[in-house]
Amino acid sequence: MADFETGPPRSEHPSPSGAEPAADHSEQGGESERTPPPADSDSGPRPAFRYRVPEAPAARRPEPAEPEDGTDPAVQDEHTAPRRGAPIVAVDAADVEEGGRPDPDDPDNLAGWVGSLAGAVDEDDTIAGRRTGPVPTVPDRTQAPAPQPDWEPSADDAEEEEEYRPARREIWQPMPATTRAELISRLDALAVLVELGRGHFDPGLVERARGLLQHAGARLRLSADHTVIALAGGTGSGKSSLFNALCGLELSRVGITRPTTTAAHACVWGLEGADNLLGWLGVPPRYRHARVSELDRGDSDLTGLILLDLPDHDSVRAAQTAESDHLIRTADLLIWVLDPQKYADAAVHHRYLAEMAGHGAVMVAVLNQIDRIDPDEVEELLTDLRRLLETESGVQPRVLTTSVVTGEGLRELRQLLVETVAERRAAIDRLVADLEQVVGDFETYGVAGATAELPPPARAALVDRLAEASGVEAIADAVESVHERRGARAVGWPLVRWARRLRRDPLRAAQLGFLTSDDVQASTGPVGAQRAEIDTAIAAAASAAADSLPDPWPQRVREAGRTNLETLPDELGAAIASTVPDESVSPSWWQAVRVVQYLLVALAGGGLVWLGALLVGWIGGGLTEPALLVLAAAVTIGALLLGWLTGVGCRNLVTVEAARRRERVETHGTEQVKRIAVERVVAPIEAEISNYERYCQALHEVRPAGRS
Repeated sequence: MADFETGPPRSEHPSPSGAEPAADHSEQGGESERTPPPADSDSGPRPAFRYRVPEAPAARRPEPAEPEDGTDPAVQDEHTAPRRGAPIVAVDAADVEEGGRPDPDDPDNLAGWVGSLAGAVDEDDTIAGRRTGPVPTVPDRTQAPAPQPDWEPSADDAEEEEEYRPARREIWQPMPATTRAELISRLDALAVLVELGRGHFDPGLVERARGLLQHAGARLRLSADHTVIALAGGTGSGKSSLFNALCGLELSRVGITRPTTTAAHACVWGLEGADNLLGWLGVPPRYRHARVSELDRGDSDLTGLILLDLPDHDSVRAAQTAESDHLIRTADLLIWVLDPQKYADAAVHHRYLAEMAGHGAVMVAVLNQIDRIDPDEVEELLTDLRRLLETESGVQPRVLTTSVVTGEGLRELRQLLVETVAERRAAIDRLVADLEQVVGDFETYGVAGATAELPPPARAALVDRLAEASGVEAIADAVESVHERRGARAVGWPLVRWARRLRRDPLRAAQLGFLTSDDVQASTGPVGAQRAEIDTAIAAAASAAADSLPDPWPQRVREAGRTNLETLPDELGAAIASTVPDESVSPSWWQAVRVVQYLLVALAGGGLVWLGALLVGWIGGGLTEPALLVLAAAVTIGALLLGWLTGVGCRNLVTVEAARRRERVETHGTEQVKRIAVERVVAPIEAEISNYERYCQALHEVRPAGRS
């Protein structure tokens, strides 16, 4: 394949005895071997000192001179990191070798190196994140050794060691098994959370969730037969040397320059489907290396592995730091390669590990270059590393120790790679860890599986308040009053009505005669302060439904209820006006009563004229029968009395009919208000409540099975 470089066959792991490997590229803090400068031959015997000091992370270790007695150089060159706060131990001057040769106990001239650092390091500086006290000044070799000050641990260190008590040596736990189908289902639920939270939840959280959905979708579409394992670390941590040792080839350059690894390198076992995955990861084709030769069949147990050597996370070049950050977020399994002298680097613990709390199952912490540590101090160092991982970073990864120089831990690390590749679940586990980290923040906005509703009493109260705000009762009263007035004028006794017209009307005098006019109609719109009262009614209903919900759902429910607030008063007024009967159309019986009343008026008038004629004739001496006088008087009085009684009875009928109209208008008006309240207020509120229930259900589905 054009995008991959194939190398020579893999060599065996470096052995503690220094057996000749295919390529010895131990980075060891960015140090390579070189011959120390010759000692001044003119200098005579002089006092010498031996120092127990940590090696410089960025300085190359000088190559030790070949011993004359055939001693193993690896033993002669062994320098271990001191115990925390270990004092400088002076060696008696009698031990100095003659002839100006380098001190066999200090062939690397480390005393001079420490002396060069003494003036440049502040007293507040620390080694590996732990207080060491002031850095001692190394005296000149020509001077007598300075008296050694006693060292005592600081109170902070004592308190730290008293507080931390690891429960057990290994606290790493694997990720609960999750199938691909289960992960996809949980991602679908996360998509629902993002959909419902857009515009209302923390924008950063929504953006992170969307990024995870895009990342997970892309990773699941790519090769499931490959596992991406990344070696991450800072400058001088030895990750490139570890990468070369695991690959069996010199694929990634090592050195002390900063940064050494300028781009991600990938070593691939099994090419089918890897090209698209590497392209998605962003590994340049020239840095892709494949192990596909016949001589690589011994590594068949690694088939499907893509091993990445990442750029230094603390690179001075922003582009390389960005590339490292991208691959740290993308790798299926992350191996943090830590320097034993800088394992407490705040940049690692606070910027990366603390941000990946909960990713312990898909993370490995490798304490590299362990050959530089006194074996008696390894356990203390591991305990302190676990303390930092637990207390500072909040992660609990697997912890291993390795050394490319001695080969220690390489077999265990390779076995871990073999097991991870064989399980084919690292990609799913990493996505699950990312998912659970994001989901934890979504729990602020809901309770998994919770429900909510608009209580029926609140719904009834909403309808009543809207009806009151819309003036349903006032309009019904107006309908009743108008009908009674019109009916009284239509069926009342005409003589009484004519008599009232003769009186002075104060309303007409004040030009308010329209109030008693027959043309007065009931109101066709809401009465009173409509919008303010309607808004108050909606707010009360929303509060009853959502006040117990977490933010921002109460505000969302209120906003949903107010969706149609601008048009709601007009809609209510129009709906109620449609229930008001047309007062211009009078009942048919009114006209019949009016005709009868006018006939009675005419009869009474005729009887009165007859009675008057009979009285005139009787007074004038005419022949007038008394019976006729009585009859004429009876007709007149009877017509008047009958007309008055008819008017009173018809007015009572009009009152009853007006009351019925009032009740009908109020009932129909309330029904219209209820219909509009359901359509324009209740429906949006219940839709938002349904969104909350849907959110809670999705929150339940996105959480791992069995979690309460």
